[in-house]
Amino acid sequence: MCAIFGTAGIANLKLIKEISQKQIFRGPDEQNFYVSDDNLVCLGNNRLSVIDKQNGKQPMFSSNKRFITVFNGCIYNFLEIKKYLKSKNINFSTNSDTEVVANAYMFFGKKSFNYFDGMWAIAIYDREKKEILLSRDYVGQKPLFYSKNDNYYIFSSQLNGIVLDKNCSTKVSRKNLKKYFTYSFIPAPHTLFENIYQLEPGENILINLQNLNINKTKYWDLKNGADYNTFFNKIPVSQFKQQFEGIIQQHSIADKLPALSLSGGIDSYIVMNYFTKLQENCSSFTLGFENKSFDESKYVKKIKKKLNKQIYYANDKELISSFLTLSKLLSEPIGDSSIIPTYIIHNKIKDYSNVSLGGDGGDETFFGYITFDAYYLALKLKKIFPNFFLKIIKKIVGPSKFSNEYITFSTKVRKFFNSIHLNTKYLLASWMGCLSVQDMGNLFNERIDEDDIYDDLNNIYSDNLDLMRCAQLYYFKFYLPMVLTKVDQASMFNSVESRSPFLSKKIINFSLDQDVRKLYKFFKKKYFIRKIFSEDVPKEILNRKKHGFAFPKEIILQDKKLIENLLDYNLLTNRDFFKTKYSNFLNKTEDCSQYIWNELILNITLQNLNKSRAF
Repeated sequence: MCAIFGTAGIANLKLIKEISQKQIFRGPDEQNFYVSDDNLVCLGNNRLSVIDKQNGKQPMFSSNKRFITVFNGCIYNFLEIKKYLKSKNINFSTNSDTEVVANAYMFFGKKSFNYFDGMWAIAIYDREKKEILLSRDYVGQKPLFYSKNDNYYIFSSQLNGIVLDKNCSTKVSRKNLKKYFTYSFIPAPHTLFENIYQLEPGENILINLQNLNINKTKYWDLKNGADYNTFFNKIPVSQFKQQFEGIIQQHSIADKLPALSLSGGIDSYIVMNYFTKLQENCSSFTLGFENKSFDESKYVKKIKKKLNKQIYYANDKELISSFLTLSKLLSEPIGDSSIIPTYIIHNKIKDYSNVSLGGDGGDETFFGYITFDAYYLALKLKKIFPNFFLKIIKKIVGPSKFSNEYITFSTKVRKFFNSIHLNTKYLLASWMGCLSVQDMGNLFNERIDEDDIYDDLNNIYSDNLDLMRCAQLYYFKFYLPMVLTKVDQASMFNSVESRSPFLSKKIINFSLDQDVRKLYKFFKKKYFIRKIFSEDVPKEILNRKKHGFAFPKEIILQDKKLIENLLDYNLLTNRDFFKTKYSNFLNKTEDCSQYIWNELILNITLQNLNKSRAF
């Protein structure tokens, strides 16, 4: 796990070293740089030493010295690929996965990225062709931003690295702000700024250093289904558990024994169950809360496993303190407020290991969210009742009411019926959003309709796909990236590499290859997982209701003095709109805490990026 950055077209070592210092927490163990002889390329790497601490130094050359690689992430099947390459008489001098990346690209070319099982942001300089290739993993676990001015490209693992370049325009994109308030994050390829972009999951970008032209290609789009090849074969259902054990083993390869981020849910339990079969003396880390409706630690206490369980309880004071620490670090707007407990738990893990394993991705790959049931039910209701009748129900039910509890049944019902009249492809986004279409129009002082704010969804809803599969793709493309950004930021602020076995390419291939009806049953969330692991997971874990990893953000938002001290009112999207909503929130007349949170995080992020600009 590292930070990578560079310039292409002109080597700007001074700028790259400034970026390196800004992202030192992503790679505190060593910082190294490369400048090409022709002064066209500068590459930099901040290294968190996870695999082969002694020899895994970057930038790293391929065995023929033609390709130079900087790499952030982990390739879990690197030993398998290395064995294949050695059979082709390719020599290796380290035990690192970075060298496998460099030599795989030398041998396979761009096809390498279809052969990798892992998470990555990669830059590879071809010294012979004078090209730089940028690549991002298939679900977007690792970030990679880039921008172009008249003379060169700049790329960086974090947005605050790009804005350090005074030649880079930082005009805020109004269009992309709408995306932020729609999805609570800004999906790739967009960012906060008009002229700064991020690679999309599954995307490669090739930069020609002679003319600065670029060529974008998708090496894998999940919409096209599973991607089988030399290193990925179909997994029979009968072999799934055996394959999963192998996946856990691959995800455990590190110089230090990984720690477990353990909630009371089924996904992290399964990861823990198989990890403890492979490793002795492992430790798990769990965070509990004073507010019992958010606290899952009681389920972890009941787990009967040979495991060093570390359970911490965050009181309101610690949550606020951690938030204030985070507020100085954020460089990307993330509406997932659970970044705070995620940060706290990795702050505890860092004293034990620099690698953690968690259950992220299980809900996307195996239909775990309650909204899958809501979507299925909505599809049935919309076939029975005419739309005018559904609009009447919406008016009868009314908007969601304020609550300090974790997503009450009343809140779920009101959210469901407030959007039931919409086009089926807009339902999930509407349920997950923080503002109604009418409120979005008021926020931006313009007429807005569903087609304006949900236009990104058109490319995942297709006539030849099952609608429940489309719902799964929605989560892969418009929800999971927010979760992954949260985890990446929260773990890397603590110099810890977070790994997610459920996002193994083998698992995603398996999920995409199955008939949806074998994976999902109405009101039987994670049907396949519960069935296949029924003998491995205790009934109290297997049958408990879904509970997301969340915390009561209202303890922060209700502190009016704190909020006013944090906000720069000149950076608010719409000052009058915010004041009205915040007043409604404080008076408990409207359930708008997610909007308030999103606006607060956006405001803090802009302040931080402006400070970086003045660095």
